[in-house]
Amino acid sequence: MTKLQYFFSETKNFLIGAEIVPSRGIIPLEHHDKISDFAETLCQDDRVHWISITDNAGGNPRLSPSFLGEMILQQGKSVIIHMTCKDGNRNSLESLAWMYASEGLDNLLVMSGDYPVAGDRGTAQPVFDLDSVGLLSLLSDMNRGLRMYGRKPGSVVQLSPTEFFLGAVVSPFKLTEAEQVMQYEKLELKIKAGAQFIIPQLGYDMRKFHELKLFMDENKLNVPLIGNVYKLSGPVARLFHKGVIPGCIVSDSLMEKVEKEKKSPDKGKAFFIDLAAKQIVTFKGMGYRAAYLCGIENHRDFDDVLEKAKEYETSDWKYFIPELLYPNSGEFFYYGKDEKTGLSDSSVRNVRPGAGDRRKYRKYVSPAYRFSRIVHSLIFSKRSLFYQSRVNSYKFLEKHKTLNKLSYNFERAAKSLMFNCHECGDCSLSDIKYLCPQSQCAKNQRNGPCGGSLNNMCEAFPEKTCIWVKAYGRQRYFREKTTLLDRDPIIKDNSLKNTSGWANYFLGRDHQAEKHRFND
Repeated sequence: MTKLQYFFSETKNFLIGAEIVPSRGIIPLEHHDKISDFAETLCQDDRVHWISITDNAGGNPRLSPSFLGEMILQQGKSVIIHMTCKDGNRNSLESLAWMYASEGLDNLLVMSGDYPVAGDRGTAQPVFDLDSVGLLSLLSDMNRGLRMYGRKPGSVVQLSPTEFFLGAVVSPFKLTEAEQVMQYEKLELKIKAGAQFIIPQLGYDMRKFHELKLFMDENKLNVPLIGNVYKLSGPVARLFHKGVIPGCIVSDSLMEKVEKEKKSPDKGKAFFIDLAAKQIVTFKGMGYRAAYLCGIENHRDFDDVLEKAKEYETSDWKYFIPELLYPNSGEFFYYGKDEKTGLSDSSVRNVRPGAGDRRKYRKYVSPAYRFSRIVHSLIFSKRSLFYQSRVNSYKFLEKHKTLNKLSYNFERAAKSLMFNCHECGDCSLSDIKYLCPQSQCAKNQRNGPCGGSLNNMCEAFPEKTCIWVKAYGRQRYFREKTTLLDRDPIIKDNSLKNTSGWANYFLGRDHQAEKHRFND
């Protein structure tokens, strides 16, 4: 058990964390730069229970979080390292995890990561070999003692188990039903995959934060929930308002308030500190286990926020709610509104599985999808009368090279025409309502959407609708009561690239095969 894990599980104290964003460039060995000086003062502050270090935040290259992490750890403070999937494949991520474990950096916040927007001589090529759920699954396997095949045929070697305390993120600030429901479905899958604490993405509507707490309580997701508190400034608020930083939301109503406060003599500084302090007190009142302070670059501002929060500790937190409600116009809420408090009421659900207006989802239901549903039920469903005959057919084709090649060429042509197939060989079409994540998702998300979509549109390509929004629409159109992510995490087997996805499915070689659950 890590020291931070002990704080969460064995104490009832409301905890405080601080975020540091590394710079791009060298930090001198003397550690006399702005970022390292801030880290040192945080290490000496007894009110701070951990310091969190980002990993190429915003898709920009920066100093690796391990450098500052080791420095902070040596001074006796707990560290959370952000670990993202955008810059490395599963081998490099595993290698990085072994390094973190060896150095005692055992607290990891796992994310898919922001799509790269910068790099030397052009934009970097993103990786996304794993998504956040896949990485959580890998790290959970390492905690159990990762097993690998030995040198002798059939032999298995079990490596020493790690002791990672794993966190994940979720966005409660989505504008549409499809985006929000899929965020909550993915949250459940992340916890199933091994997430042990949750930090929501950034927004300024306390009703949305309250809604997340209600959802976790209702679904018995009993892991610590940490409130995200970002101390705004005028320029940063404008960036968030424009949607420049994925997952960070500033509504029109808050932006109007910020512009007004910016005209004050202190340029709005007192308002920004007060807003952050009231968020901290309200998170504590709502039952969150901690507050996570971001957007602060010096200890003076950090101290001002905590001292202001201390002033408010004796007040009733519900008194602050009207000052912390900055919703977007027309946005979706999972639960109904409690008119007395302005927060959410879990007794009123705005989503009813198997019901609803089909007309608004009709645009997502193409003729190709209707045809695919029929073919799936007749041939690919394991309950189908023809399923076993297809298994036998592919066993036969495996023994006849020419026929097998003809079958594969037919599959390639059909799937390329209908789904823009990229021949990954480990097909997830049926997992995402016949939408291909390999060709149609910038981050190849097979276990639910990333947190960067905005008003149904993709983070990386804003002119494209998120495939998980389309998949949700198809599910709602046909009034299916099951959820899209009520299944095991999917990790694509890259060794199957340029082979028959149909053969791999029917012959038990793809991600649905039991052999791919080696570390279960």
